[in-house]
Amino acid sequence: MVKIAVAGYGEISGQIIKALLSDGHHEITILGRKDAPKDLPAGLSWIKVDYLDKQQLVRALRGMHTVLSFITVVMDHENHAQINLIDSCVQVGVKRFAPSEWAFYKVDAFAMYQGKRLIREYLKDLNKDRKVLEYCLFLPGVFMNYLGPPEKMEKGVSYTQLFLDFEKCRAILPQGPDATVTFTTLGDMAKTVSKALDYEGEWPIMGGIAGNRIKISELLELGEKIRGKKFAVEKVKLEDLKANDYVTSWNPVTLHPSIPLEQREAAGREFARLSLLGLLDGGWDISGDWNKLLPEIEYVTIEHFLQDAWSNL
Repeated sequence: MVKIAVAGYGEISGQIIKALLSDGHHEITILGRKDAPKDLPAGLSWIKVDYLDKQQLVRALRGMHTVLSFITVVMDHENHAQINLIDSCVQVGVKRFAPSEWAFYKVDAFAMYQGKRLIREYLKDLNKDRKVLEYCLFLPGVFMNYLGPPEKMEKGVSYTQLFLDFEKCRAILPQGPDATVTFTTLGDMAKTVSKALDYEGEWPIMGGIAGNRIKISELLELGEKIRGKKFAVEKVKLEDLKANDYVTSWNPVTLHPSIPLEQREAAGREFARLSLLGLLDGGWDISGDWNKLLPEIEYVTIEHFLQDAWSNL
């Protein structure tokens, strides 16, 4: 058993914390900006911190073996919070660190994710002369749960509609090659992270978690088989995606509570636009680094997930 610090208490960290509590191998402390919630699950400790105060962070991190970061990158001005967290980890001798990733590696098209790229560079530079902090970028690709209906999302996780709409059997896709996408369920990602904490070898820097790798054409065929009807597919040219100058008959939406209701359709459309660009760039095809290191983990197949998600609907 080792001491784990979780920096940030939100939707994705909540799924991983649930898996850690279920395994019961480690002592878990949440580092939160606010006071502990009244419904904090049993077995968790909570320390209120100011991420801009390194002395506070140093005190909170003493004795910690591993730190998992879920700091919201888009809200971390100039990455001050996460850089302070990393520096404090080094100062107190934390062995392992996972930066706030939890998606895919190629983020150049996503302006809101540029902080991830800068943190990667910061960590690489930190270890350029000698290794002072072992770290891993946990990259599960796209959460498979988004392919199901909103009412079947994991408790505590908001829904973001993708460019594939299984409810109304329709899709918006980019013109171009047949892209490969990695889908992993939230539960399988959390299970992998929990097992990775017990892994005795050195963590890989690239921590791809490939629950399922599937071509878009194959996913459409699977959707049509399970839903029993043809999908209506609209295709958008690359230059129109780049210029953000295109019209489709529908746009994906996000239900994330941090986005005002009147902005959710626009936010969903923009995320879908960037996702389509990512498809063409190969950005959603994730390597299975942890699959190789933890071969005992069995992942939910996309066919099983879709059949279960859309049965009786």
